[in-house]
Amino acid sequence: MNIKKVFFVSMIFFLCVSILSASSIKIDTLKNRLKNATDKEKIEILNELAGAYWELTPNDRITFAKQAIGLSEKLHNKKSKAEAYNHLGVAYNNLDESQKSMDYFLKALNIMEQINDRDGIAQSYINIGMANFYLNNFDEALKYFQNVLKIRKEIGDKKDISMALNLIGNVMAKTAKYDEALSYYSKALKIREEINYKMGISQIYNNIANVYFELGEMKKVLEYRLKSLQIVRELDNKWEIALTTYNIAEYYLENNEPDKAYPYLFESQELAEKLNNKGLIRDILRFLSWYYELKKDFPKALKYSKDYARLTKKQFSEQLSEKIAEMQIKYETEKKEKENQAYKLKLEKIKAARLRLYLSLVIALLIVFIIYYRYLIKKKHTLLLEDLVAKRTQELQQKIKQLKKVERKLKQHQDHLEELVKERTKELEEKNKELKRFNKLFVGREFRIKELKDKVKELEKELGRKK
Repeated sequence: MNIKKVFFVSMIFFLCVSILSASSIKIDTLKNRLKNATDKEKIEILNELAGAYWELTPNDRITFAKQAIGLSEKLHNKKSKAEAYNHLGVAYNNLDESQKSMDYFLKALNIMEQINDRDGIAQSYINIGMANFYLNNFDEALKYFQNVLKIRKEIGDKKDISMALNLIGNVMAKTAKYDEALSYYSKALKIREEINYKMGISQIYNNIANVYFELGEMKKVLEYRLKSLQIVRELDNKWEIALTTYNIAEYYLENNEPDKAYPYLFESQELAEKLNNKGLIRDILRFLSWYYELKKDFPKALKYSKDYARLTKKQFSEQLSEKIAEMQIKYETEKKEKENQAYKLKLEKIKAARLRLYLSLVIALLIVFIIYYRYLIKKKHTLLLEDLVAKRTQELQQKIKQLKKVERKLKQHQDHLEELVKERTKELEEKNKELKRFNKLFVGREFRIKELKDKVKELEKELGRKK
């Protein structure tokens, strides 16, 4: 089974960062908005235009993506720059320029890792994984897709989880692990039916059909591819119609029904040329060779076979594969070197932090020692003070005892004095009484003496008058 078939069936929605199912009207609207937009708005519009994979040719998308990169650098907008790199990678992949495609995918991943954008890292892993898938590096592709699933589960977006499951299913299908492939597709389909993601359901139908193709269950192959075509026609998605009609043409060619295959093959070729999908254009050459072989037109069959071989050789040269492998190795090496530098810086920071910790511990211990030393001194002073207080207390108690003893003696003396005072007072009172009595007697005598003297004077006066 053609390597590009499974790749293209699953690539369309998963190879880009922001996949937009834009109509011609939307493209025109975006272009009109671009005229009067600010630089910041222009970046978003240019990235939308670069991501309009269904309506624009790869060259147009490259032009818009490069303009977005220029403005992103001017405004130092790393995320928008990474998104534009991813768009460039997708566009160059569709132009069969795998080396340029991988270069831009790796640049986008490097930026997403710098800004730690988990969603952007997952999208870049998808792109790089698909590029490896395209080159049959299935182990490398599986590694990237499993990382995508891990990140998507952490983020928790159902649509993105279903995309990751589908991608892993593609790897399982290409490595002939068909039961595992159908299991992953079944899980992805269940989620997409829950969220009514019609385009995703169509893609799963195509992938399931591819597995049944390998298992030889051809009725189921046609059933699922027709169901897929019905959905993409309803959605009017030209890109997916081109891929699905290509797959249906393969079914009829495999069943030796070239006339039934041709309308689907012609429609796929017409759309692939309109969309400038060089990879699909090249693969259709192989189917045309197959078609003319079944129609017994061997010259045309040989011509288309040679054209297909020439383009395939150009695209899948050993040198190209080696260059892409070298690019990935170089990226991984540079990444490891950066990680080592980061690790060294981290070690230096740890050492510096450890030194600061040790200094802090020394200072803390010194502070603790000083505090403890002061505590000991304080404790010593406290003990001395306690001894002194105890001693002074004891002395005071002794003095209090002495004072109380003196107080008792004083009281005794006071009591004795009071008794003496009482006795002396009593004696004085008695003396006073006696004194008063004598005074009274004395005063009475004085009065009588005076009276006698007065009488003597009167007698003398009288005697004197008589003479």
